[in-house]
Amino acid sequence: MTSSSTATPSAQPEPRHDVDLAQVMFRRADIESQRAAAYAAQAEQERAVGLSGLERRARERDAVISAVVLVQASVEAFINWTHIQAGHAVSSMTFTKRAAAVTASAAVLNPAAGAFAWSAAENDFFTELTKWRNFLGHASPTSRDWLRELLVSRGEVPDGASDSQMMELLTAPLAARFVDTARTLMARAAGASGIGAPFSHGAWHAPDELAEPLLEDPSALRSLLRAVLRRTGTLSLPADELSRELDQQRAGRVGLRVRWKPGRRRRPGRWTSKRG
Repeated sequence: MTSSSTATPSAQPEPRHDVDLAQVMFRRADIESQRAAAYAAQAEQERAVGLSGLERRARERDAVISAVVLVQASVEAFINWTHIQAGHAVSSMTFTKRAAAVTASAAVLNPAAGAFAWSAAENDFFTELTKWRNFLGHASPTSRDWLRELLVSRGEVPDGASDSQMMELLTAPLAARFVDTARTLMARAAGASGIGAPFSHGAWHAPDELAEPLLEDPSALRSLLRAVLRRTGTLSLPADELSRELDQQRAGRVGLRVRWKPGRRRRPGRWTSKRG
């Protein structure tokens, strides 16, 4: 694969670019991947005692979506950073073509090293990552069809699978695989070019960054809802949050009293939560 480019040092050294934005996206992707694993474990624990685990699964999927989008952003930023450091002007804006051009940038940055090229598996990963990112970030039917075709060819979904069936593949193991693969390929390219990988300088994260956001913490959420209900008496809530409240009640834990309120005149019903 080729692209129009000039692999020569920039004739204009100023202004010097000295901020590698790849590390910002990668560290957040790593955090979201670990949060997804925690949510998945919580969902499994709930299902093991006869509860639905629906709300924890929804949080797992949310974290995986964030991780996938951030992994793609970090890899693309890392590739662009390599070109910036090499003074390599790549005219194509296509992610896969800019990735292929890293071969030339690595040669400029580290001429003494052996020739660098992405492996077939790494190129396949770029394709998979791009299709997932486009599916999640674009409303285009074409983007959805491209991902579906890939997943069908790999036997991961049946022919004609719905968008919802593809979304079910967004699990913690997928996020972990994407993060680990990105870490490995960026380290390999960084070693060949000598510029360093984004996770090796500033991509650390503090333990409190893995803490569950306040409004996703079930106990904190119930405390907030009880405060609201003391003032309003009735509150409509999203289905996943109400499902968790029902699970809490079935488990005999302190929670809100939740009931189904049928709709009138053929309108959909809704879950409501009333003071117990």
